[in-house]
Amino acid sequence: MRFDNIWIAGTGGTLGAFEPVAAAVADGRYSAEAAESTGMVSYAQATQAPPEMAVTAGRQAVKEAAEMGVRVGTDTLLLHSHGHFQGIDLWPAACWIARELLGEHVDSTPTTVNAWSNGSLAALDVAASTLTARPDMPSVLITLADRFAPPTDRFHTSPGMVFGDGAAAGVVTRDTGRLRLRSLVSRTDTVLEGLSRGAEPFRTAPEGQPDMRRRTREFLASGAVSLRDVHTRTAQCTRNVVGRALDEAGITADGIDWFLTPFVGRTLYRESFLRPLGIAPRNTVHELGLTIGHLGPCDQMYGLDHLLRNDLLNPGDRVLVIGTGMGFTFSAAVLTADGV
Repeated sequence: MRFDNIWIAGTGGTLGAFEPVAAAVADGRYSAEAAESTGMVSYAQATQAPPEMAVTAGRQAVKEAAEMGVRVGTDTLLLHSHGHFQGIDLWPAACWIARELLGEHVDSTPTTVNAWSNGSLAALDVAASTLTARPDMPSVLITLADRFAPPTDRFHTSPGMVFGDGAAAGVVTRDTGRLRLRSLVSRTDTVLEGLSRGAEPFRTAPEGQPDMRRRTREFLASGAVSLRDVHTRTAQCTRNVVGRALDEAGITADGIDWFLTPFVGRTLYRESFLRPLGIAPRNTVHELGLTIGHLGPCDQMYGLDHLLRNDLLNPGDRVLVIGTGMGFTFSAAVLTADGV
């Protein structure tokens, strides 16, 4: 969809302490071959619970938005996104985050947007659509946070990447801001949902730490699709959403100044994004990702915050943002740095 008056007015981000991947290789938690393939240098490891990190990032975003004259208050909608455990089971983390950031009485429903690793763009889509439909709502505050503490194995949960801990936030509004949303397009290939389900039966309660690699093997062994089919389908969906987002924004791929993707390892980055799209981006945050790890749903919003916080954007720069998540969902957005 094309958007004409939706802006990101403020952003925030926070990370756990950096831990060297070399130490994980030395003590056997990660193989030297995998480390060489991914190119991972370090990863962020947090001691705080994800909602606590979300509040830290949210306060930064609210402060920056206020400097742009954007009000965040009790009539702001709070959207929280995560893919993993938030520190307390059977608990509405979004409501606690809303209390910390918006106040005791909020005139909306704090909501969790669960799109796994595609949470940044899924939440931005909901925020932009809500502001377009609700002229009475002044702003939407997006928070995203995850922590991959034991028993989760951050090194082997998904091939081609190492998971990191952190949070990001953004204030979305109308009329003014730092980044203007030009377009956002999504597509879902539900056939690939089985990659994260495998042959698992439905249960009445969680059963230990899931073996995600086993689930993928089971799905491929079922014969529904081959590994080659998976690569073909994901490449097609990535090209589809990127092409549509660029068309709706009225620009071409060679007009993109910055290229943001999920924070994955070098091989997966090349095979999932560069090769299918056939592009050689001028500027990326890929090297940043190799130092912090894949932050679940936070990657894209954290990447935008990194660009703004470090004054890396020139006025008018065009940013292409790509998101993917289990399910299997694909999104692409085009933003322009019209307010930096």
